[in-house]
Amino acid sequence: MKYKPTLNTTDATRTNVQQNFGLNEASFNEMLQNMKTGNEELFEKIFLAQFEETISYIMNRYKVSRSMAYDATMDALLKFRKRLLEGKITYYNMRFLFTQMAGQFLTNTLKKNNKSVAITENEDVGEIEETIDANILDYLDIAWKQLGDQCGKLLENFYYKKIALKELAKKLGKSDAALRKQKQRCLETLRSYFLKQYKG
Repeated sequence: MKYKPTLNTTDATRTNVQQNFGLNEASFNEMLQNMKTGNEELFEKIFLAQFEETISYIMNRYKVSRSMAYDATMDALLKFRKRLLEGKITYYNMRFLFTQMAGQFLTNTLKKNNKSVAITENEDVGEIEETIDANILDYLDIAWKQLGDQCGKLLENFYYKKIALKELAKKLGKSDAALRKQKQRCLETLRSYFLKQYKG
């Protein structure tokens, strides 16, 4: 009989949260229900928590340009949102699934361009539909650009560069509470800009 190492409850919970965009299962289910009624907080959370990390992974894994990695990740983001709303994605290592979807979008693009690329068995996440409205791909970009430098840099440092809020507050000469409020305002602004573009 093989020995199977076990995690205690705390470790297992922490691992689940890390694998699911920083969300526990209850929070995910609540945000998913809200998303179905028009609240895009979950979509925004995935975008902010995972987008840049996936771009970096795709660039390093497949040795492609940032532009190609960006397009594949954006396609995955929109496909991921659609599958969430259709009830086809549940709370289980969503980070991995999202990254693999981006990888498959890229490999499909490279195949179309007659370029060879190594595909691992783990990257088979099912058939990817390619009928995504091209206009949607620009919405997040437009929303981000409308934020302005202050909000853009704050969110980039916190979500992409993983700099702790306390450290950022110290660098900027602000209190933790003040910077936390600023971050929340920036998120709300980003969401409103995005929804304005998305809902047209």
